[in-house]
Amino acid sequence: MVNVLMRALDAAFGHPRGMAGRIGGALMVRGNAEQERWAVQRADLHTGMQVLVVGPGPGVGLRLAAAAVGPGGHVIGVDPSKTMREMAATRCADQIRAGLIELRDGTAEHTGCGSGAVDAVLSVNNVMLWDRTAGLTEVHRVLRPGGRLVITVHRHVLDFQPKQLRQEAQAAGFVEITLNERKRRFNSPAVELLARRGDT
Repeated sequence: MVNVLMRALDAAFGHPRGMAGRIGGALMVRGNAEQERWAVQRADLHTGMQVLVVGPGPGVGLRLAAAAVGPGGHVIGVDPSKTMREMAATRCADQIRAGLIELRDGTAEHTGCGSGAVDAVLSVNNVMLWDRTAGLTEVHRVLRPGGRLVITVHRHVLDFQPKQLRQEAQAAGFVEITLNERKRRFNSPAVELLARRGDT
């Protein structure tokens, strides 16, 4: 019974696919909206910026980021789930047609972006799925000097202590790292990490 439940949760949230993935995506729209807004605000996005969103899911954060950087900016969303990319493509169809958003098959470890290509990287509720050493190394590589990393995740989905994320970001070369656990009324605390790629 436990294995059946774990497979169902994985199909809905861990590696979204099929109808379960679409149901999971619909729940993500509501459950992640506040964190998506927080991530875009803390990234300090403005017109003309280039942004990478890792694991955009159904596209709520993509729309917010594109609204912040357009016109003239560009938002790339990389997600390994075809189901999530399809949901995001529907939600963001107008911004995709306008050239503001590009969706790709990809992960934190393999973004397909060039070195120093983006001004900010955002991740909402998916860092627990990363190979974090490889993923943090990759997002450090694709950020321009001075670029910002913003990660937020539900505390209850982490199987490691939040302070470990700070240590791993530092090991990957990030500086000016802050880590916070923000209490929320209707969910577990939001673990929030802000960091910057150094100027060299």
